[in-house]
Amino acid sequence: MIPLFNSDGNSTRPLGMAMCQNRLAVPTWSYAMEIHAPARVLEIGSYNGALATALGLHCRAIGAEMHTYDLNPCDERIVPIGRALGVQFHTGSVWDRIREIGALIQSPGVTFVLCDGGDKPRELATFAPFCKPGDVIAAHDYDAIHERNPEVPQLERFWPWTEVRKADGDRVADACYLEPWLQEYFDQAGWLTYRKREIRGVSK
Repeated sequence: MIPLFNSDGNSTRPLGMAMCQNRLAVPTWSYAMEIHAPARVLEIGSYNGALATALGLHCRAIGAEMHTYDLNPCDERIVPIGRALGVQFHTGSVWDRIREIGALIQSPGVTFVLCDGGDKPRELATFAPFCKPGDVIAAHDYDAIHERNPEVPQLERFWPWTEVRKADGDRVADACYLEPWLQEYFDQAGWLTYRKREIRGVSK
């Protein structure tokens, strides 16, 4: 298998664009979108806009919206590519736009919410209550191998950074009727991922 991340701390470059993702993140999300097509994807935490642009290609192909939010503007070399694909770049604090983002999540059709900003557990807990049955919500910087065995060396992991733990996600899942989704694949991509389940007689 190719190296999933660079051991020198430099960003990986799927499709030639620097990303704070391992090399399985883009194809894993693309597979998720293939088998459970969203009407929109919302990314919290753009970094330079590269992941949003990569997923924007898939969104463009299926007629879905792609939104990405960050405090800072994205890389001016990447933004034009993203915009050409229909990516909508939003600059400013997501904490000032909770209602706006919540309304987008609750719009008709499946929504994917990718929490990758500065506080993944808070983002997960804040936006999960807006999710409809069938919606997907995930948090990045999940080190599944370290979670199971902290003794495994960094270079033998799928993704060696931890900013969210399964316990964080499971607390939100219990409160918001979420269930793990494709986690055996997302473990390898560094994401903790849930889908809102259908519950007869329950509207939340």
